[in-house]
Amino acid sequence: MTIKLFLVYWVVKNFVVSTDSCVDYFKSHLENACVYCITLTRVLEGKEITKHYNSSKEFDVFYNSLKKGALPSTVALNPYELQEHFEDILKKEKTGDIIHVCISSGLSMSCENAQKVAEELNATLSDRRIYVVDSLIATLGMNQMVDELIRMRDSGEKTSAAIKRIEELRGQQQGWIIMSDLFHLRRGGRISGVRATIGTVLNIKPIIVITKKGRLVLENKMRGNGNAIDYVIGKMKTLGEEVSTDFDKQTFYIARTSESSLYEELKLAVTQKYPKAKIQESIVSPVIGTHLGCGAALVLFEGARRLNINDKPRGA
Repeated sequence: MTIKLFLVYWVVKNFVVSTDSCVDYFKSHLENACVYCITLTRVLEGKEITKHYNSSKEFDVFYNSLKKGALPSTVALNPYELQEHFEDILKKEKTGDIIHVCISSGLSMSCENAQKVAEELNATLSDRRIYVVDSLIATLGMNQMVDELIRMRDSGEKTSAAIKRIEELRGQQQGWIIMSDLFHLRRGGRISGVRATIGTVLNIKPIIVITKKGRLVLENKMRGNGNAIDYVIGKMKTLGEEVSTDFDKQTFYIARTSESSLYEELKLAVTQKYPKAKIQESIVSPVIGTHLGCGAALVLFEGARRLNINDKPRGA
């Protein structure tokens, strides 16, 4: 951290940035950016895992375990964990509000629990507040929100302005996922075992969209990597390029679960279509990766309002 940034952070700071481990950043990245992060629990063979990964190697070991048949599950953050997290921040940070960006309420109870805990703690605070922002997304969308909050925090922006900006950003985030592992869709109840088997044989690539309600919905399915990528690039054009000024100059967030040719092909297609854009890459966190499975590729951009598609209720 430079001396200038150090002074800005400690003298003009109006809020502290907090999030959970459904954001796709290494532990060291968040620590260096002075972002507090609470880790969701995964359960594998009865063992609870709360480690926040700090290298691509650790992520790849996790995804390799999925390929070998590991069946982890995920657990929402409970009120006790969240209370400890917020109280720890209040103890360490003597001034400033807390803005906590959490995984979508459409995907987990973690957000609802965080909101309840914040409300209870706020009743005991006089000149500070805890604001819980329902990201209505996860992974890349949370990355973008955290990046924006860091920028605004270090610029000395007011808490109210930061929250307003994040809420505006949230409504314009377009998150699209190309799936490869149909087993995980079957496991989540979105497709049958027969369809998963047939789809695998036919090289079907389900297209998942993150909806207005913050849920993952099967929007379409294409045969083969090329057709699936063309479809998503088409969505970038109609839902981004045609409605957003200077679309090709924004930052596109892209991510993968396990390493795959699909991801490399998607990244190449995006960079060739929009060579002026900045590309920020990451690896999907184990919590979200548990539900997406191996070989998935994701892209996030700002554009039209999110699609309002009917979907199934959230899971655990």
